[in-house]
Amino acid sequence: MENFIHTFQVGEKVCDDLIAYHAQNDEYKSAGVAGGIVNHNIKESTDVIFYNSSQDDRVQRYFQQLQMGFDQYITKFNLQHLNLSTEDHNLIQHYPIGGGFKVWHFERDKGDESRQLVYMTYLNDVPDGGTAWKYQDFEIEAKKGLSVIWPSDFTHTHKGIVSPTSEKWIATGWFNYQ
Repeated sequence: MENFIHTFQVGEKVCDDLIAYHAQNDEYKSAGVAGGIVNHNIKESTDVIFYNSSQDDRVQRYFQQLQMGFDQYITKFNLQHLNLSTEDHNLIQHYPIGGGFKVWHFERDKGDESRQLVYMTYLNDVPDGGTAWKYQDFEIEAKKGLSVIWPSDFTHTHKGIVSPTSEKWIATGWFNYQ
């Protein structure tokens, strides 16, 4: 049975560039929030927002590669009729050793009906970390450049697999109706 979780690859240099963008960005950097609050028992990260309108070449190269994976997804599932684009703000997240999004959640659990698909790219290898999807009984190990797109609703409840030995870097965001 199809699980509607699609993977594709982004170039390693793009991953390195996004980590550098995070490191150099102070304006849009903050502690990660879940449900509008900082609570390290739920989510422990440092997040940097990057915008669709960014003129930074590193961000634009990422969006180009993300678009290729999105095109694969909509072709694979015959969704060409949907008018979707990335949400205006997107995130680069750094999880320290022992950090992560630690609880089961889904992207529309706070009533955000515009989010249709989720995307995520692992920016580094984490041999003992990744992501788990509850109802699909499916896990992915974090591998540099591995990118994933999946539906945003309760059917795809997921959480991070927290690494006790390595930090984890991801880029993530949502595809919304335009």
